[in-house]
This record gives sequence, C-alpha cells and structure tokens, in this order.
Amino acid sequence: MKIGIVGAGTLGRFLAGTFCNDKHDVTVIDTSSETLSRLREKLDVMTILGDGAAYKTLLDAKTGSFDMFIAVGAYDTVNMHACRIARHMGVPNIICRLVNQDYFSEDNDFTPNKIGIDNIVVPEKECVRKIVDVLDNISTLENIIFTLPEALISAFTILPGSPLNNVKLGNFPEPEMIRSIRFAGIVRDGKLFAPHGETILIENDEIYLAGKREDVNKMKEWANPGIKRLSHIILSGATQLGSLLSVELIEQGFDVRLIEKDRYIAEKVVADMNKKIMVINGDPSEGDVLEEAGVSVCDAFVAIGDDDEDNILSCILAKKMGAKKVITMTNKEEYVDLVCKMDIDCGFSRWLVAGNSVLKYISAINQVHTNAILHRVNAFVSEFAVKDISAVCNKRIEECRLPNSAVLSLVFRKDEVLIPYGGLTLIAGDLVVAITTKESEKKLGKLFY
Repeated sequence: MKIGIVGAGTLGRFLAGTFCNDKHDVTVIDTSSETLSRLREKLDVMTILGDGAAYKTLLDAKTGSFDMFIAVGAYDTVNMHACRIARHMGVPNIICRLVNQDYFSEDNDFTPNKIGIDNIVVPEKECVRKIVDVLDNISTLENIIFTLPEALISAFTILPGSPLNNVKLGNFPEPEMIRSIRFAGIVRDGKLFAPHGETILIENDEIYLAGKREDVNKMKEWANPGIKRLSHIILSGATQLGSLLSVELIEQGFDVRLIEKDRYIAEKVVADMNKKIMVINGDPSEGDVLEEAGVSVCDAFVAIGDDDEDNILSCILAKKMGAKKVITMTNKEEYVDLVCKMDIDCGFSRWLVAGNSVLKYISAINQVHTNAILHRVNAFVSEFAVKDISAVCNKRIEECRLPNSAVLSLVFRKDEVLIPYGGLTLIAGDLVVAITTKESEKKLGKLFY
C-alpha cells in the first residue's frame, strides 16, 4: 500500500516505522525539517516539509495516489482539514487522530464520515479500554483484540499455587481444554520464546493464550483458581484520561477513589463528576497520601497522571504498601521497555495504545503484517495471508516446516476463528496470526509470500 501520514510526532514515527517494516510505501508530512531529517536517517520513507492542512502541501505529496491517509498531528483541526482534502483528492481510506470528539454529534447525524473520515482514533478512549480490559483479575497483563470480536490473545501470570506450575505442555492434565486454545508465547525473565510439547511451565511465567474469548477466559480461570474480580480501584491523576476512566469504572460498578495533588483540579472533579467518588487531595508519590486513600487494601492502583516519573514512582510505592496490582500509563517512548522490567504489573504507553488501534483498523481492510505491538516484550502480533502461491497453501500445519522460534496462534477463515493444530489444512484466503520477533516474522513471512 501507499500510505500518507500527517504528523511526525511519536505516534507518526511509530506508524511510519511499522509500515516500513511491513514493506509499505510511506510518505510523512510535517512542519519540522529537523524531525523529518532524523526520520529519513532511520527509515526508508518519503518526506514532505509543509503544513498538512494546506492543499498545496498535499498536492506536492501526491496525496491522490495514496491508498490510505492517516492524520496524527498535534492539532485536531489540522488533522480534520487534512483528511477532508485527502478525501477530496480521492484517497479511499482515511484515519484521523483526535483529542476531542465534540466536533461531531451522533444524535444530530453529524458523524466523521460526513467530512470524509472513515475512522477516528481518540487515544484517551483507547487507553480507557486498555486499562479496563486488565481489571478482570490480578493475573491479567494485556489483552489483544481483533476485528473478529470472539478472537482474543490474553497475557496472564502463573501465580503461586496455580495448577499450571511445573506442568509439561505435552502432558497437559486437561486435554479437552487445551485443544480449544493455543499457548502462543511465553515470557520468562523478560525474554519471549515459543512453547512446544516439552516446555515446562513455572511460577511467574507470563503466558500468551490465543483462542475464542470464551475458551481463553475459561483457561485463565482454571489456571489461577479462586481469583476474584477486582472491585476497589485507586486512580492517581485527574487528567482527561483520569476523568474518563473514573466514569467508566463507576458505571461498571467498581469502587473508585481518585488522588489529585492540585487542589483546584480536585475540587473541580468533585463538582463536575456527578458520580459517587472519593477524591483525595495530595501527592500520590507520598506514603501518607496513599495510606489515606486505602492503598494497602485496594485491588488495583492505576497511575494516569501527566508526569511519567511520578506515575512510575507512585506505582512502585503503592505496590510496596500492599496494592495487589499496579498499572501505569506513560507518554515517553523510552519507558516502554523500562516499565516492564520494574515491579509494575501493567505498563501501557499512550502512543503505543493509539498506534495499535490504527493497526487493528488497517488490518481489517488490508492484510498488513503487524496487527499490534506488545507492551510486555519486544514482539509483535503479526498476520499472514495465505495465497494460492504461498508455500503453506493446501498443506497441513504439521507439514509446513515452521521455524522453531514461532507458533501459529490463530487462523481466521472468513468469519470463523480456528485453532491451528497440526492436522489443520491452510487454504487460500486464510489469515494466520502469530506472536513474532523481527527475526521470526521474516522467517514466517517467506512461507506466505
């Protein structure tokens, strides 16, 4: 595909890098010559210096030849106008990043598609979904969802006392259960490896399970029996994300307390929220404030302030003081790899969450390699289309000579989710999903293209 991107910030650079890795033809438009110069040093992309909302700039970029146009600049109005121009120039698929959705009104039939936008990505809303997804119990680390809603890859930890501890996969005690899911990957000591029949699972392993949502959740419940749904949540940071998350959690029946160190903002939250919530005015990185909020008996502590360092410190302190689960959201690229090495159960990146939302949408209309980047380890959820010319077409999986470094996780056949067991024959039109590294993705790709 030919893809145009307006905005070379963190999200734009992430998307450009991912698309280049997937062998797409990428053009990036930005107003900073220095940013574009650094981008060209790292990636094989075309760059255009100029205002992405200016007709001439998009004309110079040959926007009319793009298969997809993605506006992820810093300003909503610029992104929307750029999208309108791109639609006028004939681009068939258009995505827009917005901070504020108040520009549109579903009730009055003024939706994004009225101005030529096919899909909008609101990072804060995507972050709310990501956090809520892991608040089902303390073991869940990350969920990867697909355009087929019944499909799921879920990461969870093997807790003390789990029946999975010291189990060899080839001798799994529940054969019926294991036939309905795939152990798609294991992270041990920060490293990802592909499980096989001789793999022995141990306590604290992080397991990526793939299958139909119902079957994955059933296995997770069996693996960590007796774990109750989380109910008492402490949030720190009355940011836009904090307000959105508070409302969502309260509506879902959680008991929520919010810590905010700015007194004016704390009082405004109380006045504006119109929801049952306790707001504590104080610094969440101070022990007495956390104690006042009840951190020692909370089920989860979620740090979503604007300062990454404060978020990380408050999570570490909350964990030390007794919080069963701690979750943080960060902004800086550098913290993606660092947070997962700390004593923090779930570390999510705002730009990575938003980027994965874009990738998921694109994979629904064009089968690109990458569906998502994992937060827990340096790896991808990759998709491969089986074509008539593919080496694996019309072969059973056991005959495909797959690399040892990768396990097929799911097979999508039209609207059906299949588990890729050895006797399954792959046919043209199948979409195969696997958790990969850059190395294993290249090896697998040779079998499909």
